[in-house]
Amino acid sequence: MPAILFLVVRGVTVGEVRGATVLDGELDQLLRSDEDTRRRWLDDRQPVPPEANWWLHLLLVVDGRGDRQPAERPAWAQLKIWLLGQAGRRSALDQVEVAERTAYYVAQMRSAGMAASSLPSADTVVRACLDAIPVDIDHVAVLTDRRDLYALERQEMIDSRHARHLLNAAERHQDDLSDPALADRLHAWLAIKPRLV
Repeated sequence: MPAILFLVVRGVTVGEVRGATVLDGELDQLLRSDEDTRRRWLDDRQPVPPEANWWLHLLLVVDGRGDRQPAERPAWAQLKIWLLGQAGRRSALDQVEVAERTAYYVAQMRSAGMAASSLPSADTVVRACLDAIPVDIDHVAVLTDRRDLYALERQEMIDSRHARHLLNAAERHQDDLSDPALADRLHAWLAIKPRLV
C-alpha cells in the first residue's frame, strides 16, 4: 500500500500526496547539482499542471534532510529557498505564499545560528514580502471598528488578510534591514497592521 501524506496549510488540510516518495539518493544528487541540472530534475518530476501538494511534500522532505544532517544544513537551506523560488516561478505556489514561507524559514534558520552568508539578506526577504502584498498601502482595507468588516467586499478582506500575514513574516527581519527606504516602507505598513483584517 503506498504511503499517504496529508498536507496542512495554515491549520487546514489541503490535500494529500500518494506515493510521492523522493528517494534520498535523488535528494543528495539534487543538493550537489548545478542550477540547470536542478531545473531539469524538476522538469522531469513535477506534475503538470503544477500541484501545490507535490511542492509542499518536496519542501517537507528537504526540511527533514536538513534536520538529519546538521553539518550540511546550510546547503539544504539554500536548496529549500531555491525550491521555494522555483515553486513560485512555476505557478505551483503564489507570490504571497512563497514570500511568507521564505521569510519564516530564513528567520528560523537565523535563530538557529546559521551564518548570514548562507541565507538571503533581511532586505531581500522584507522586499519580497512587501512586494507580494496584493494592494497598495493607500488602498488596503483597514478597520477602525470590527463592525466595519461587514461593509468590505470579499477581495478587500482577502487582500488585507494577506497583507497582515506578510507583515507578520517580514517583521521578524526589521532589526537586520540595511536599506533605510525599505525600513521606512516596512514601518509605514507596520503602523497600520493592527487595523488590517
